[in-house]
Amino acid sequence: MELISPESQRWRSLTLKGSLSDHIQNQLIQVPNPRLINLNICDLRNAYGTAFDFPLTPEGHPLRNVVLGRVALDWDCSRLKGLRCLRVQGLRENKPTLLQLHTMISSSPELEVLVLGSWHWEYPGSADAPPNLDTIKLQFLKTLILDSMDPNIVGGISSLIIAPICRNLKIDWARANVVQDQYAASRLANLLHGPSKEASALFLTYDHISGEILLGEEEDGVDRELLDIREATSKLAKRRGLYFDISFANPVQDSVSQSWNDSLRALMENVLQPALSDLNIPIQFQQEDPPEDESEELAPDILFGLDFITSLKLFRSPGIITTIDYLASPQARPDENGQSKPRAWPCPHLEKITVLWDEEDCKNVRDALDRLRSNRAGCLIEGETDPPRGSHLEDRLPHPMKEIIIKNFAGDDYQIWSEEGWILLEVDQASATDGASSSAEGSE
Repeated sequence: MELISPESQRWRSLTLKGSLSDHIQNQLIQVPNPRLINLNICDLRNAYGTAFDFPLTPEGHPLRNVVLGRVALDWDCSRLKGLRCLRVQGLRENKPTLLQLHTMISSSPELEVLVLGSWHWEYPGSADAPPNLDTIKLQFLKTLILDSMDPNIVGGISSLIIAPICRNLKIDWARANVVQDQYAASRLANLLHGPSKEASALFLTYDHISGEILLGEEEDGVDRELLDIREATSKLAKRRGLYFDISFANPVQDSVSQSWNDSLRALMENVLQPALSDLNIPIQFQQEDPPEDESEELAPDILFGLDFITSLKLFRSPGIITTIDYLASPQARPDENGQSKPRAWPCPHLEKITVLWDEEDCKNVRDALDRLRSNRAGCLIEGETDPPRGSHLEDRLPHPMKEIIIKNFAGDDYQIWSEEGWILLEVDQASATDGASSSAEGSE
């Protein structure tokens, strides 16, 4: 630092990665940097230490690229405008407020990468309503990551941004406040739509214990892309991916709010339906940690919000027969004004269903699945094989079931329905044939 500090007036880029000792920090405080446009400082010391406040010279060139790991700035500095990259991770204090973030982002129309993550925050009892701030259109934004931070920041940013070419999206720990407001939900749906179009398959996972809904490209719901402040921004901008995590639970009380079903309906109808309904890819809905009490089951009429799914995975639970039977016939449900809508088929694009069950207690489930298969077969209008997505639910007819699997909890075998009836496959046979019935030896 002693060698380069005298030239600080000429600095255009500054990159420091490693342990920022007190000596280095003191030297940085003493040098002006009016021409600096690229700032990349990552303090890799103890994560629980105090963040370094980097002193930007108030008067100078606007910054273009800002990458900060456990480093803070004067977030009201007038040089924080016209940004193309803003990455701020690992802050415990001196974090920018939502209003400060809005000011920086709205004054940066050419922003391409926005990453905010790993901020220390206290679990609030509830998230605030989306803020009354102007919408921000970012025509060049390619990557948006909001990870492990205050849900009010997550909800505020995700409900304010319009990013038509964003293809790398991670929103972690959103809360129910972002789906209740119709306009905020509409902007969130648009954000999800872009990366969804790039996916080969999507998985929607619901966990009644944690109160979480996960949407992503991994069946197990795991986010495999770790947030690394050292990753090159150019590489981050080229990524493709989708991970969306929203929670309806109160983390203070460790319980799902009483308005769980209402919030879930709002998520399905205001966000997921408009985001996913026109996609021609497999979309699976599955339930993690199934409830032990039938009163905790997913309300059947919420299945109307899942008209975009093509596959359903169910675990053993007290109300599973009710759920299957609900899918086996047209249903009526009230609209927002309490008036009954015309009867319609829930999940009209459903073609595959997988049930994890105990082998010795399988007959009732098989009977229900037989009713489902039989009732949904032959319902299409003659000559129509694929009802268009995007039409009204009451105008849709269901796809016939193509694959039904009952899998033993112990993983010993599969029971698979085919045109010839139910067959039994050992695990190695099922793996080898990928569920094809032609290799089956035993039948029932």
